[in-house]
Amino acid sequence: MRKPVIRVGLVVLAAMTLLGAAACTEKKEEAKSTEATKIVQAGQLQPVAAGAAASGWNTEESLRGGLQLVATYDSKGNNAWDMKAHPLVYFTSIGQGYAHRPSKSNKLPGIQVIDANSKESIASALFDLGGTAVRQPHGLGLSPDGQWAYLGYVYEDDKKVQQHVTLVVNAKTLKLDKVLRQSSKVQGKDRSQDIHHITSFVDFEGKDRVVLEYGFGATGGPYFLLDPKDDNKVVKAITDADIAPMGHPYVSADPTGQYLFISMGSAWIREAPAHVANIAKLDLKTGGVTVITEVGNHPIGTAATSDGKFLFVADGHGSMIYKIDLATNAVVAKGSAGVAGPYGIRLGWDQTKLYIMGKGEGTHNIGGGVSVMNTKTMSVPNNVDVPMPIETGGQIIDHGILHPDPAKAEMWISSSGTWETIVLDLNTNKVKARIPVSYGGDTHSGAFVSYAADGAGTKMADHATPGPDMWAKMKAAAAASVAAAAATPAPAR
Repeated sequence: MRKPVIRVGLVVLAAMTLLGAAACTEKKEEAKSTEATKIVQAGQLQPVAAGAAASGWNTEESLRGGLQLVATYDSKGNNAWDMKAHPLVYFTSIGQGYAHRPSKSNKLPGIQVIDANSKESIASALFDLGGTAVRQPHGLGLSPDGQWAYLGYVYEDDKKVQQHVTLVVNAKTLKLDKVLRQSSKVQGKDRSQDIHHITSFVDFEGKDRVVLEYGFGATGGPYFLLDPKDDNKVVKAITDADIAPMGHPYVSADPTGQYLFISMGSAWIREAPAHVANIAKLDLKTGGVTVITEVGNHPIGTAATSDGKFLFVADGHGSMIYKIDLATNAVVAKGSAGVAGPYGIRLGWDQTKLYIMGKGEGTHNIGGGVSVMNTKTMSVPNNVDVPMPIETGGQIIDHGILHPDPAKAEMWISSSGTWETIVLDLNTNKVKARIPVSYGGDTHSGAFVSYAADGAGTKMADHATPGPDMWAKMKAAAAASVAAAAATPAPAR
């Protein structure tokens, strides 16, 4: 059998200068870039035999869920950027765009690295496995130690067969390390799922974990928990034998790393006349699953509070936000999202506000406004106009990621429709900067990572789950807010 050739393109960009928000108008905040020559990287094919015993990279759980190692690469090399000069960075995905709004200049999947303070684009990489890319990467995730980045896409090979692949990339060198593929039996036939979202967390035992989430629409699964410090091997698969039915693949963890929150839904539940979708609360310590019922029709985004007491859930089709008490595992409040088709949701620093990305889920993914909700009253705060129109003639915003520095008060929003990362000022509710995606590609999600001078990394936050440092900062901010409110005299009558 002819050994396939695997080509990887690596492009490191010169720094792109972004004009300061205070010195110019929003429209002038554009970045320019120059591209270096692509570097071709050879790989070693490692096919996985059907029914193979757990050995080498494979584990019993990877085989149970059908996750295969397709190829490995040497990802060692020089860092793609100067970590001393740029210690806090933001990673985001590069893609070819949605079918109804494709990029005019980019067809390959990739990664962009942005200085989180200066907002300069400092490095990027495009990956080419041959064939023709037919679906853009959606999620991008980082391991808790900032060593590995994960993204996926679909390409059509020379035999016109679609290959659904997940890329494991050395986040420091931006060189490919592994190619994975998910395939399992569904109704008696092999089916390869596309990867959608990736999040990471530190579990209740202090172990780093990465969650690969496969599926699209209202059909999710299987999901895999990887150990990024053990060659990214699978330690746990979550399949329909564990939780069924699994809905939209948008998993998040609680602050303790003991619980994962997983949407339970399906196409018929999404269209049902009653609110019959659920959230599964998976206890990683015991393996038990608690089902939280009547959470809309199409649960998507989830966000836990830093004290672990509450979980907020966006219903993408009902355009509602649900508040769940995690002690009683029941819905205790709900309110209008303020935008059509809410998708990603993120809590502010003191958790008195919930920011809601209006993607337009269920309306052809056409939406470009951000809403904000008072988490106690489940309504729009006083003196705030929603939705905040953050796009300029575009569409499709997906996720908001809270900047790790509370003093900056920024939410970085991925915009698949305008091919940029939009920085929202949380003090003014106005756009502070627009950072174009490298190569004119689209973007779906991202993560902030802090690096020490010796290269040791810490993931601060991604689209779904804050890192331990962020959880601690948010908990302190929430406590300070409560103390300030208690010390404020009641208004005179």
